[in-house]
This record gives sequence, structure tokens and C-alpha cells, in this order.
Amino acid sequence: MDLLLVVWFFFSVFAFGLPAIYYLFMNIQASKSWNLSVTENYVPSVAILVPAHNEQAIIGLKLENLSRVCYTPEKIEIIVVNDASTDGTLDVISRYVAKNPSLKIRVLDFKEHRGKTACLNLALSSVKADVVVISDADCFWPNDVLLRVLPYLSDPDVGAVSGRECLLNSKESWVTLSEELYNKTVQTIRIGESKLHSTIVFQGGFAAYKRCVISEFNQIDDSGTALDVIQKNKRALLVPEIGFYTTSPAIWRNKVSIKIRRASQLQQLWIECLKLLVMGKLRFPKKIAVPGIILHVFNPLLLLVIGVVSAVLFVQYPLIFSLLLLSVCLGLFIKRLRATLFEMVQNNCILLFALTLLITKRQFNLWKPVLESRNLLNETVLKNQQLL
Repeated sequence: MDLLLVVWFFFSVFAFGLPAIYYLFMNIQASKSWNLSVTENYVPSVAILVPAHNEQAIIGLKLENLSRVCYTPEKIEIIVVNDASTDGTLDVISRYVAKNPSLKIRVLDFKEHRGKTACLNLALSSVKADVVVISDADCFWPNDVLLRVLPYLSDPDVGAVSGRECLLNSKESWVTLSEELYNKTVQTIRIGESKLHSTIVFQGGFAAYKRCVISEFNQIDDSGTALDVIQKNKRALLVPEIGFYTTSPAIWRNKVSIKIRRASQLQQLWIECLKLLVMGKLRFPKKIAVPGIILHVFNPLLLLVIGVVSAVLFVQYPLIFSLLLLSVCLGLFIKRLRATLFEMVQNNCILLFALTLLITKRQFNLWKPVLESRNLLNETVLKNQQLL
């Protein structure tokens, strides 16, 4: 049983210590300068792709937001892809286009629900622009976003750039407050990875790709496409100066439903990295890839083992584990520590559940909007952030 205690202690230190060490290392990297060759007057042609499925409530706000983006008018095109919406999404789009004939907006209407990636690939086949930018319908940009992001793509080694997620409702509930803390932590890591070389965790709110490096969007969504870019010997960056605005569910179960979908995609992504690493074909730096694989694939399994062993040891050493539990409870009075621990345990449980779904071949191929998040978006909220 003493050996079991040693194993439990070692596993616990590894499971909780590795994320902390990796965060501290990337926090240092994030504070360093970029090793890039940037041209400030880089003005490529741009195609903005907006996939939409049942977005009647917000698609008009999204188009109005994009119309405010500062960029050379003749070098920008907006392509809205309606993925068989069953509400009034297409009608709203059509009315907006009719009222704004000066804007270059192209509408693709699919009668069969194909899913985000399939729709984007069909749209991509007709894009001739130098840069392709993806933006989800519920994500909104500051008007200078292209002027600030495109110089990073002027570096010949950079193939893709993403931006930070900024929550419009971060103070709405404890659920959104914890998500805000999680975002800040994760974004620090992604910026550190970017300055070392690349990050493969991209989000659909703002993801820009050089057209010459992508022939299609990956089925693992934006992060899979970022990995494809890296496999072509280009860098994929998260740039801290660039942010897109959206909302997060204030109800915990809605937040979890979104995270399960994202976790499923991340599991596929990091397992693909593991396969490429084993075959010697991964072009992603090992100092980033190996911790990513461990944290997303193996750490959830390790925490499950720790939980089982903890239950066994609690029966054998009730006094020791009662004191340990008391010390943890005392630490929970510290707000940041409490939120960090909660998010860590929650996210590993979600990753474990997503891994189970992956093993049982239950995958999310079609995306479904969370209505609560959409309902939180309105003209007043967006105007307060000068997004309209």
C-alpha cells in the first residue's frame, strides 16, 4: 500500500504540475518580442467567409459589423454561406444585400445541411483572394482588425493568424467569469507558443489564412487547418493585438455542451499530432507538441486513475486524506485558485468524455448554434463596444 501512495503522489504531481510548469514557461515566452519580418503596408486582397445556419437573430448585425471594417474597398469581398437554414436567415441576408449594393457581398445558399467545414470548402473553391478569413456569425470585429492583422501575414514564413476571444458578457455569472479566466490563461499559452514557433489551437471568430497555403479546410475545423498550414512549413500564430468579440453561455450546461464539441475536435487534433510524431512526419516543434499531446490526450486519463486510487487510499488512510482534503478546501477560499482548479478539473472531465465519444466513433460533424449565446447579442451591447 505504501507503494500505492508513492504512485499516487507521483501521478498527482505530474498531472497538476505539468500544466503549471508549461503555463509558466509559455508566460515567459509570451513576454518576448516577435521573430518576424513584418511589412506594415502589406495590402493583399481579402475574402471573408461567414458560415451561417439558423442565424436569423444576429446575421444582420454580423453583416453590419463587417461593413464597418476599414480596408481598401476594391480589395475586400464578403461571402456568406447559408447552410440550409430553416428560419429567416436567408431573407435577412438578402434584404441587407439589397439595401447595401455598394458592398461586395456574395451569397451561397445550400439546400442541404452540410456542416461548417463542407460549406466553407465549397465557398473556398471560388475564392481568388490572397487571404481568406473565417468568421463565425456570432463573432464581431473591431473595425481596424484587418489593418492590424495583415502585416503579420506579410512575413513569408507565416501562413495563418488567429486572434484573441474577448467576452462581451464576462461579468454576467460565475460561469462567464470562470470562462474569462480560462481564456486569459489559455491565450497566454497560445501567444507563447506562437512566439516560439506556432500554435495549432485556432478559433472560428477570426482565423486568416494565406490562400496559397490552403487547398481546403480541415474537417477538424479551424485548428485542423492550422495544423495543415504548419505541416506545409509555415507558421500559425495567435496575435495578442487582435481580438474578436462574442458571448459565452451564462448557464453551465450550455457552456459544457459547447466545450464538449470543442474538446472532441481537440482530441482529434492532438491524436493526429501523435500519429505524425510517431511516424516522424510532424513539423510542429516537439517542445510544443509533446506537452499538448500529454495535456489533451493522456492527462484526462491520468486524472481518472488518480481519482480511483484516491478512493482506495481514502479507505486505507482516512486521517491523511481528510487533512489533505481540508487543505484543499482552505485553498479554495482564494478566488483565482478556486476558479483555476474548477476549470482544470471540469475541462479534463470534458476531455475524458470527448475521448470516450471519439473511441466510440461518435463525432460532431454538423454545428448547432447555442441559442442562449445568440440571445445575449443585441445592437445595444455591440454599440457599447463600438462594434456597430
